[in-house]
Amino acid sequence: MYRSRFLARTMIGMDYGAVAAGERDLNYGIRTLRSMADEGLPVICANLYERGQRVFPPYVIRKIRGAKVGVLALLGEKPREIEGIELRDPAFEGRAALGKLRRECDCVILLAHMEREKLLEILPSLAGVDVVIRGHVRGGEKERESCADTFLVVREHAGLPVFFAGDRGRNLGLLTLTGSRRARPSVIESALIHLDGSVADDPATAEKLEAHRIEERVNQRELQLSGLLARDDATGRLVERYLGIEICRRCHANIMPRFIASRHFRAFETLRLRGEAANPECLACHTTGCGRPTGYDPAAEKEGAVYLQGVQCEACHGPGTLHDRDGSYMKSARESCRACHTSKWSPDFDFETFWKRASHCMRADSM
Repeated sequence: MYRSRFLARTMIGMDYGAVAAGERDLNYGIRTLRSMADEGLPVICANLYERGQRVFPPYVIRKIRGAKVGVLALLGEKPREIEGIELRDPAFEGRAALGKLRRECDCVILLAHMEREKLLEILPSLAGVDVVIRGHVRGGEKERESCADTFLVVREHAGLPVFFAGDRGRNLGLLTLTGSRRARPSVIESALIHLDGSVADDPATAEKLEAHRIEERVNQRELQLSGLLARDDATGRLVERYLGIEICRRCHANIMPRFIASRHFRAFETLRLRGEAANPECLACHTTGCGRPTGYDPAAEKEGAVYLQGVQCEACHGPGTLHDRDGSYMKSARESCRACHTSKWSPDFDFETFWKRASHCMRADSM
């Protein structure tokens, strides 16, 4: 939700002319999308209703180089179950909106957030549309070199140019139209612009994005900590979870510089150098809690989970949510060594010798 708000405000700053509502835009509830619209995001949809009333305007009319351009949006995919939300027939609602648009506008563009088959079904009944831009992506659709939709049967059946630029903002579709009040506009140019590394970043936008990412990391951390300190619904007891070294250092900052320089803490880097960073057999001993609930998970790591690479404090002492000062934390550390220092991997392992070489052994009593 936090990220979607940032994207919406960026689109407002870029002066988007119209934004068709999609079913996934309602994942956070109608109130969230409506609040973005109240901030200035020009969300439109002709067939999305809430308790008998349209949620958003059916269309917008923009004046572009002296011409009046009407943009109509229709949604063909039903949103997930949201109380009071109704998706009405797009063909019927589209015809009703087109009547007024055709009288007022020189050109009418339809933003169709729907599958190709659904679009083919309703287009014959939408006389008055000049250009169709399809916005719904179905799994398996491949990247293309042109924004012209390759579903030729649509064009042949309805006589309308249909365009599609892909998903997730990776491309821009470019259309150039020409026409007059006495003649319907025609497309004289279309292109697909790939927003790859060859396109230079806008400095001001890049700066805002970096600031957002910093704030996002802080927010993610707060959410994670909130979840980490959750309690069992039945017993009310804290759920045992790994917290990561950043939490440990709050109280044990004095031993951290020496510990971070240790081979234990750099254990994951050893795997990376040997090309074994994805080997489950190795991860069990070169990360913290791998294979255990809330422990190291490569997939979660990519999504900004608690940093648990290397042999951190909790790898020896156990999850930090149950940290106690009754001596049990020290005992658990002594008992954990043999889990990884086995005869196979550490044939010369001797507890007393290794313990004295441990990075914080001189301060072990303070733990």
